[in-house]
Amino acid sequence: MSKKDFEEFLNKHATKTPEKEIDWEEQKEEWLDYIKQFYNSVEEWLEPYRADGKVSYEFKPLMLHEENIGTYEVDAMHVNFAGQKVTLEPIGTLLIGTKGRIDLEGARGRVQFILADKDSKGMKVNVSVSIGGQPEKKPEERKIPDWTWKIVLREPRKISYAEFNEDNFFDALMEIVNG
Repeated sequence: MSKKDFEEFLNKHATKTPEKEIDWEEQKEEWLDYIKQFYNSVEEWLEPYRADGKVSYEFKPLMLHEENIGTYEVDAMHVNFAGQKVTLEPIGTLLIGTKGRIDLEGARGRVQFILADKDSKGMKVNVSVSIGGQPEKKPEERKIPDWTWKIVLREPRKISYAEFNEDNFFDALMEIVNG
């Protein structure tokens, strides 16, 4: 490497703005708020059945540990109905491709709920190719995601997302109890 190359290397890196420090406590609190929002929706949808005595649920503390955030407590929601028991359990917020995930597990399987961008319809993989150290094309500007809960749909050779709403929630619930 010549002196000129070295100077170009230094100048190239000197012009980059330093990355913003991540506030891990803020990340955790935001995640806990999203969990609360999720459970509020589920409780609202189950309320008519709980009031009739057909459904019961309770929250039990669960400890999660995530790198940089540390160990923290969340609630898992245990739902009982028609002789069935299902659990809604937060998995974490530091996951690839999502802001967080909650799993619904029952006797016949598991359904995943994720925080994804409102406009997202499924997993998206971007590949960048560079030749001689220069990108082949300029990367797209990334917009700030508008996080919202979605249901993960697993189809042969495809993973897509559906809106998290009352009808889709009950479809997922019936899927895992084989109703």
